[in-house]
Amino acid sequence: MRFRFATVCSPPDELTTEVHLAASRITKAVIAAAGSGTRFLPATKAIPKEMIPLIDRPIIQYLVEELSASGIEDVVFVSRWDKKVLEDHFDQHPTLEDSLAASGKARYLEETRRPGELVNVAYIRQRGPYGNGTPALNAAPLLGDQPFVYAFGDDLVSSDVPFTRQLIDQYRKTPGVILGAQEVPRSEVPNYGMIEVDDDMRVTKIVEKPEPDAVTSSLVGFGRYILPPEVAVLLGEIPTGKGGELWLVDAIEAYMRQGGVVYACPVRGGRWLTTGDPVNYLEALFHYGLARDDLKDDLARMIKRLAEDL
Repeated sequence: MRFRFATVCSPPDELTTEVHLAASRITKAVIAAAGSGTRFLPATKAIPKEMIPLIDRPIIQYLVEELSASGIEDVVFVSRWDKKVLEDHFDQHPTLEDSLAASGKARYLEETRRPGELVNVAYIRQRGPYGNGTPALNAAPLLGDQPFVYAFGDDLVSSDVPFTRQLIDQYRKTPGVILGAQEVPRSEVPNYGMIEVDDDMRVTKIVEKPEPDAVTSSLVGFGRYILPPEVAVLLGEIPTGKGGELWLVDAIEAYMRQGGVVYACPVRGGRWLTTGDPVNYLEALFHYGLARDDLKDDLARMIKRLAEDL
């Protein structure tokens, strides 16, 4: 079943902390996909950054496949007016499918149909202030009073167990906000939002792009969360922050001040791969290529050959 929704931006009514404790399943996700992809211009002048290919699939399909493998059934894309290609990719293409079927290209037909069969989808256009909290606020009326997955469209995780499943499992043990996390080298600490945790991985402090000696942790929080509905309420109440933008971290910190608990969930059996800039995109491209049996040998030889010329 497919849905397309008009833009909505009112948060749900105030909720009690007991609501998400009773949730037995998390089946909804929101993907933030309204960014302009400035670092990939001029390619992103016509192609959304989330649709840039990683081999034979766009970046965002890897994310949706992970969500589907983790039990997510309904995905809300929060994008903008010039990203209709996102809708087209996760829909049927009868003309192409008929052509592939008629020419006996069964494998390509299966792969072409696959994106449209992963999850139910809804699309809304982002409205309101800039900031990474706005998509969650916009999508909140479609989510009811249940916790949901919140994901940035250019953050991927390659892991043995789908990472969203790891987040959901952590939520069942410690209901509250769950943050995706990964260790980074100390030299990279100033590039990220760092999280301080106690021995139980409960978050005690979030520090945005600190100097290395300002934090003891090497855990970076990245764009994958489980958010209880209370956070959506807070996003509708807090003022805009740095740069006049609506920041998710500000709502999470408000949630903590009100007694809400926040836990970090480090990636197990894999790694976080951001694709938000050209260098990290290339690393992700090589990572996924080397993971494929049909590509890894030729790709490894090519990388070695290129390295010899350095």
